[in-house]
Amino acid sequence: MTINELKDLLNAFLERWTVDNVRQMTLQEYVGVGNRDTFCQWVETKTRMLGSIKGFSSIKFGIYERKNPSKKPKNYQNDDKYSWRKNYGANRKEAFENVKRDILRIIDLAERGKFKEIDSIPLHDFFKWKVAFLYSNERLIPIYKREVLNKIAKHFGLSVNNDTTVSEIQDVMVSNKPAHLNVYEFMRKLYSQFGDAKDKDEIVGRGRGEKRSTRKAATTRNTDTQSRKGGRSYIADQKHNKIQLSLMKKLIGQYQKENVILEKNFVDVKVIQPDCIHLYEVKSHSYASDCMADALGQILWYAFNDSDTRPKKLFVVGQYEPTNNDKRYINFIKQNLKLDIDYCPIGLE
Repeated sequence: MTINELKDLLNAFLERWTVDNVRQMTLQEYVGVGNRDTFCQWVETKTRMLGSIKGFSSIKFGIYERKNPSKKPKNYQNDDKYSWRKNYGANRKEAFENVKRDILRIIDLAERGKFKEIDSIPLHDFFKWKVAFLYSNERLIPIYKREVLNKIAKHFGLSVNNDTTVSEIQDVMVSNKPAHLNVYEFMRKLYSQFGDAKDKDEIVGRGRGEKRSTRKAATTRNTDTQSRKGGRSYIADQKHNKIQLSLMKKLIGQYQKENVILEKNFVDVKVIQPDCIHLYEVKSHSYASDCMADALGQILWYAFNDSDTRPKKLFVVGQYEPTNNDKRYINFIKQNLKLDIDYCPIGLE
């Protein structure tokens, strides 16, 4: 698949499984024999090109419907139809509600970039990190096989043992991702170095020579859940607008409400100071370098067209702290273009 096709596949998943849909889903919608539209079917099979989690039994889902109802696996809780991990409850209803609770927690943590907290959730690593990626705004690298992750971690200088968490390895991968590669290109690069023959055949040997796609900024401030087709990698919660609202609250606390102006002449946020003007352009991309690259032309145009003669300080705002590669790119812009511009990370509330 091409990179654009991978992004479209992610969008299709997020359109089908909005947070509201996950919150309202039944056990039959979560997992079931012969149903190709379940949440688990989407995560494992339909989005396989966004990272494979094949190779482990269906207990990775926390609860599953047995193909042969008479074959009840040992060491798990069973009824006449379903099997589940004992720690999730004494009956299928209780088990499913607890599994769904954990799924919703993974989604929430992934959206907010709180990946370390996902490690302690008792679902299988394969499954929970695939779910985390799907809702992470492409902030994780879609590799889930532990043997491959360990090789990558060692390559980047992380000492790996049985206590090394997936979030630690993801941190190492993300911090070493070149700014010019998106997560899919980087995934393929890593699989070409550290994956087995099957990984290379299935994942690496496709889509070479593609041009990198770009994504457009949001145009409204509505933070309700909605679906929207297009190049954006995140659909479920209008992330741009949530970042914008968090920024507004922060700036009002610093500069007082009367000095903070929202979306005047297309500028996301403008702050009036006695001796200068601050202009803020909000982007919802996964990395600071992408936010800077997308925002630079816009914010320069806004500064050029602003009739106020006071000096202008420019800010590009995104959700995440910049990686080392992001910082190199930001410094390159500042030094070579001689701009008074900074990147400002604003976490979601």
